[in-house]
Amino acid sequence: MNEVHGKQSVFSLREEISQELEDFEKLLALRILNMAVDDAVTVPTSELLHIMLKGNLDEEYIRHGLSTVLPIASITEKHELSRKMLFAYANASYGDAFNLICWSCLDVAENVTVEAARFLDRITRPTTDNGDAYATATLFCSKAAVHQHPKKPTGRSSESLAARALYLLTGSQAVRFLQFLAKVAHFNKAIQKRVLAHLAPYADKYEMHRLASAICSLDDFSIVSQIFDDCFATSTLQSCTAVWIQYTTLYGEEKSTAARNTTIIQPEPTST
Repeated sequence: MNEVHGKQSVFSLREEISQELEDFEKLLALRILNMAVDDAVTVPTSELLHIMLKGNLDEEYIRHGLSTVLPIASITEKHELSRKMLFAYANASYGDAFNLICWSCLDVAENVTVEAARFLDRITRPTTDNGDAYATATLFCSKAAVHQHPKKPTGRSSESLAARALYLLTGSQAVRFLQFLAKVAHFNKAIQKRVLAHLAPYADKYEMHRLASAICSLDDFSIVSQIFDDCFATSTLQSCTAVWIQYTTLYGEEKSTAARNTTIIQPEPTST
């Protein structure tokens, strides 16, 4: 192309990319170019992650790049990526991106991990003005860490990421996040208590939040595991006495009976 236009200096495509593009666009273009060359050194995923976290980058690029960087992202980095997705929330695709981050903390069989519990611990804490999770005394936070924040932030700017997600997400995105909460909340009592507090305002109005609260409140995690193993099948839920005893305790016999006869919190279809 350079020769056709009469240019004296002919640049390779790789050189053109390096000169004309910036930050994420340049790295992404180079990765695509490298895919065609078996022995090429691909731009490291860690460099892409760094640009996504620190660069002046549109959140739409971040959303598309999540699947590439999540396998190497730390809990702190996933928390920041979650914050970017929720604060740039424009449509359901951002809810899907947030859920992708949440569920990436589980293992390949979607079993609860320490990483998932640490992530849930962070997103259910209020955030500071710079987006960091406020330190509270939990299994994952020492007393020394708590003293680093002498004043707990207040106001809407300090809401937790979980609270923002519950406010924003609807439909299948809300269901998927509620499933994540119900599965991971049992890791320890502090997280369980905080999750239930987050669900309480919505449980007054919405059936799926009441069922999620009932499941989160169960003491026997083997029951929770069975519900997930059966993909929230209606027959499994209706026959699970422990769930409905807990539901009745929380919301009364009338609402429990009505809920038991409806199909709620169905799994999100797996995309292909």
